[in-house]
Amino acid sequence: MDLMSKGGGEAVAMNALEALQAAYDVTLITLTDPDIPALNDFFNTSVDAEALTVRRAGVLAPTIHETFGLKYYVLQNALLGRYARRHADEFDLLVSTINELGLETDSVQYVHFPFDWTVSCADRDHIFHPTVEDDSWYERLCTRVAGVSRRDIQANTLFANSEWTAEVVEDAYGTKPEILHPPIDTSEFVNLPWEEREDGFVTVGRIERSKRIAEMIRVVDGVRERGHDVHFHVIGPTVDEEYREEVAAMAAEREYVELEGEVPRSELVERICTHKYGIHGKEYEHFGMAVAELAAGGTVPFIPSNGGQHAIVRDEELLMYDSPEDAVEKIAHVLEDESRQRELRMSTREIERRFGRRRFKRAFRDAVDDALAQSGASEREPAATVVSNPASNED
Repeated sequence: MDLMSKGGGEAVAMNALEALQAAYDVTLITLTDPDIPALNDFFNTSVDAEALTVRRAGVLAPTIHETFGLKYYVLQNALLGRYARRHADEFDLLVSTINELGLETDSVQYVHFPFDWTVSCADRDHIFHPTVEDDSWYERLCTRVAGVSRRDIQANTLFANSEWTAEVVEDAYGTKPEILHPPIDTSEFVNLPWEEREDGFVTVGRIERSKRIAEMIRVVDGVRERGHDVHFHVIGPTVDEEYREEVAAMAAEREYVELEGEVPRSELVERICTHKYGIHGKEYEHFGMAVAELAAGGTVPFIPSNGGQHAIVRDEELLMYDSPEDAVEKIAHVLEDESRQRELRMSTREIERRFGRRRFKRAFRDAVDDALAQSGASEREPAATVVSNPASNED
């Protein structure tokens, strides 16, 4: 929807664009006019802005987005897919980096989390934004506009960002996507010796309510009450101004909490590499690229136990919490045992091997190559389009 919101979904979109531009003429269908050079700086990518054709998805969806932001997200998502489907004949292949859309049967779709408004997943309340009421008039309207066909989804090339997401997609559509973890940029991280790092926490992510920043501040409060002199850096672009004001008010009352907001990539990397601990607050995270970056930078990251992010920390029980109270208990336990802290760290090399960008780009482009070959489009001059409405569950 808006690449300038600079989250994990946007990182996937930029890496997909970079991978496909190496072999194809690419058109980006989205709702805004992205600043590609600024995004390249933020994500350390090299998308060729001059070679990229950017097209707004009609008039209605971009206007709704410009007027209401993330409100009516589901409708914007549905309109985006409808626009792409209507113009499919102009391209050899449609590639979605948002979630499942109502596209042609030979499209390639990367699913951050399933967005079919008609499914009845066990975790539906956690996957969908709470304001999207089941079987409401709004949901029925969006379903009709989206036109997502179960048969088409089953015939598409599907990727999911984690095992957890893949299982939810299978529950929704009766077909299990191939797991392709998102691309993690490890190139600038260094494993600074443990004793040279600060006794503090870093969190990275958009400043919005679902990231549960206020809860993480209270967790740090609790850890300090246990006698640990730790501090907390909050880093990420603002999506929800009202929530940012709430977080800013909490930070102003605590000298050990610094709300930094959006910072240059070099500063983000420096913060991670010079601190011992990371913390993530979003529940039912579909993968958690920020968690992987915290691990790549050598921190010990603490995360909610649900969703797909548990795979990043190798299902280590001490790093996964069920509640803020549980987080305080587990963090305090780890902080009292320095040898245990060293054991829980992961190396930059390990994160690169498991989640690196070259792996992602190779697999993504191979899938596009195969889809074009199967459709016969490879015999024509190759062109592809990327539909980008990066993952968010805001409505």
